[in-house]
Amino acid sequence: MTRSSLARDDVRTFKTLGLLGDIFKLSIKMKSEGVDFLPLHLGDPARFDFPPLPSFNEGIIRALENPLSYSYGNPQGFLPLLEKIAEIEGTEPRYVFTGNGVSDMMDKLFNAMAVRGANFLLPAPVFAPYLDVNTKNNIESRLYRCDPQTWQPVLSSIESRIDDATSLVLINSPNNPTGAVYHDEKVRAIIELAHEIGLKRRRKDIPPLCLLFDEIYSEHYFEKKPADVRPLLKDREITWVKFNGASKAFNVTGLRVGYAVLGGVERDALREALYNECILPLCMNSIFQEGYLAALCDPAKEEYFRKNRERLRRRRDLMLDAFSRIPGISVVKPEGAFYMIIRMDTKFKTDLELGLALLTEEKICTSQMSAFFDDETHPGGTMLRLVILPPEDMLENAMSRFAQFMERHGKR
Repeated sequence: MTRSSLARDDVRTFKTLGLLGDIFKLSIKMKSEGVDFLPLHLGDPARFDFPPLPSFNEGIIRALENPLSYSYGNPQGFLPLLEKIAEIEGTEPRYVFTGNGVSDMMDKLFNAMAVRGANFLLPAPVFAPYLDVNTKNNIESRLYRCDPQTWQPVLSSIESRIDDATSLVLINSPNNPTGAVYHDEKVRAIIELAHEIGLKRRRKDIPPLCLLFDEIYSEHYFEKKPADVRPLLKDREITWVKFNGASKAFNVTGLRVGYAVLGGVERDALREALYNECILPLCMNSIFQEGYLAALCDPAKEEYFRKNRERLRRRRDLMLDAFSRIPGISVVKPEGAFYMIIRMDTKFKTDLELGLALLTEEKICTSQMSAFFDDETHPGGTMLRLVILPPEDMLENAMSRFAQFMERHGKR
């Protein structure tokens, strides 16, 4: 058999390239040429006016003064941090793992679960790296539908996509890219469905479903707090994993500290496999883990979270009000996270064409929504993901530019 390249074609065409693809590359070129643009594309609070909690920095400084911080650490994570997370999550430290961000934990977990022939269910739209980690690990991705009028998951779509080879179902709330906070009854229904399937599988000697709750935006909600899944998971015939971390809650995206908590029927088998995954890089960054521990132990964190939420809510409402007055733009009100999805009725046929035109003409950088779907689940139309992080004056400038753009390109 001949091959044209040593590199895998499926890895060279990752879906994340759509998220950080041609629009992003053009923005980098413009920046190198000294051309300013409004960055509404990446959910990175540290690039705007969202500093970390001071105790996070203080914990890092203390760690830097400790010679043992420069040595190899426990592959599972810094033990005092594991103990603190276990206290917060109501579990034992042995079922907590830290990694270099949730994306790293995703890669380790999915590789640990990459049984030949398995498929994983992901919401449509979904954070693109989930698709690419599946591709890398030879896992089939199946996307279940979310209602484009609300971005809430459609239970019948989940049920119809599950078969005996389905290992995992992802629930991401608050959601990236939509900003949806899944309603309590939706989350409860998904858990009950998984439990019923688990009972049937027990009779057929098939492992239960694993529910993965990605809660990295858990501190960013605007009206109702996301559902606490812990009481709903008790005594259910499922395995479950929760992802969370420092990046979004404490505005330290570049420091890369995330964690996974394991529970349910097969948590011990999963723990063994995940521990072995964590051995491969030997350990993760111990100094940043100590910063995270200091922040988690700080009583000031709740007020810090509240102020961040209030600032984001004001910016969301500014954008919603402005878009409501621009013909040809429609929005589903986000309930959390850093994002807003807009649908633009223009002459452009694809969101890539639309995003490139916005960046070229109005110097607004966005993310194309097609990067978050597959061909089957994309609801059609040209949609873009925007961040709601920038200060009010920057957002007001952006809204004015959107209005100018739609005056030229909006359908009459």
